[in-house]
Amino acid sequence: MNFSEVLAHVLRITSRPDKAVDAALAINKAVSYCTFLGNFRADLIESSLAIDPTLYGDTISIAPLTRFRKFTYVKPTAQRYYLNKVHESKIFTPKNTLQPNSYYVAGTSMTYVLAELTTILEVGYLTYPITLDSVTNTTHWMLDQIPYAIIDLASASVFATLGDDSSAKKHEISGLDMFKALRKDLALED
Repeated sequence: MNFSEVLAHVLRITSRPDKAVDAALAINKAVSYCTFLGNFRADLIESSLAIDPTLYGDTISIAPLTRFRKFTYVKPTAQRYYLNKVHESKIFTPKNTLQPNSYYVAGTSMTYVLAELTTILEVGYLTYPITLDSVTNTTHWMLDQIPYAIIDLASASVFATLGDDSSAKKHEISGLDMFKALRKDLALED
């Protein structure tokens, strides 16, 4: 389904065509909410980041990574291991030495420490969803894979704004049940 079709379903279910703006917001909210409940293959982007080949550690910008949410892996090119994600306070060991083969993210930067020099870091990262609308961004994989979960969750949100708590709860439960049933099939983790 595309955004307009999902919007039409939500407006039909709620019987409130005057709430199109609220319904559009609710659809985007439902897609975002479901995105944060899992790590999905469809949200995974694989890319590479050029780094200074003379440095074992550095801080680089990750701003070029479109709609970056979080890394699933960071790997030095031509190596058979991944860097370990650490908390920024743990980049040093208790003996005050740098932990090799580790990284952390702070804002729009990534700090890494390597045991061996390399020129590129291969990365896999999850993205935030785009904001959907009826004109420019009309589709998202969740509207194709789990449209009725999104429709129910969006309808629940509209019902809640109308003060119809009974209908809101019914659609929220239905949407979450559908989503949970399909999440394992769609997620990165097995």
